[in-house]
Amino acid sequence: MKRNFWTKLGLLSLACGLFMTAPTAIINADDTTITKSSTATLNLDSSDAKLSLDAVPSFTFEKVKTGDILSGQTLTASLSNNNKVTVTDTRLDAKGWQLTVTPTAFTNSNKTITGTLGFTPEKFAFTDGQAKGWTWRNTSLTLPGSKIGVANSNGDQEGQASATISAATFKATSHDALASGTYTSTLNWNLTGTPDTSASE
Repeated sequence: MKRNFWTKLGLLSLACGLFMTAPTAIINADDTTITKSSTATLNLDSSDAKLSLDAVPSFTFEKVKTGDILSGQTLTASLSNNNKVTVTDTRLDAKGWQLTVTPTAFTNSNKTITGTLGFTPEKFAFTDGQAKGWTWRNTSLTLPGSKIGVANSNGDQEGQASATISAATFKATSHDALASGTYTSTLNWNLTGTPDTSASE
């Protein structure tokens, strides 16, 4: 028994010695980084690039009384429809644009009414936010009048933007003998891609 015990003890000591002295195998993960590059390409077709005036407002003054004209009352327009100015500028390297208006007097056959037409526009905005550099310059028109610059762009941003006209008024300053019926003033809106030096401020 005693001999068997020492034999087992010797084998156990030998095994422990081998375990303690055997070299430890260390496996390191591969830390090499491999980088590859690819490309994304975009071929721009500029055949649809343009400058256009897509919408202009109409001003309707309903049921005006004779006394309102004679006394120079301020009339308020109905703006439920056709109350936007919309400009598209998708030209490459655009330098901006200028919008002008040339108004006529209100006329009914040979009868005329002159005065001041004023309108209140909101800021030009794209569908995703304000159009920076697209600004209003003059919102008061003398009827009849010469060409007047009302809005412009400095070319910083391109796209299609609209501005809603939230209010409009007219105040008569002179008139011929008044006649019953519809008086009409024509507003000629003109959009140019370069500064219009002939337009007044």
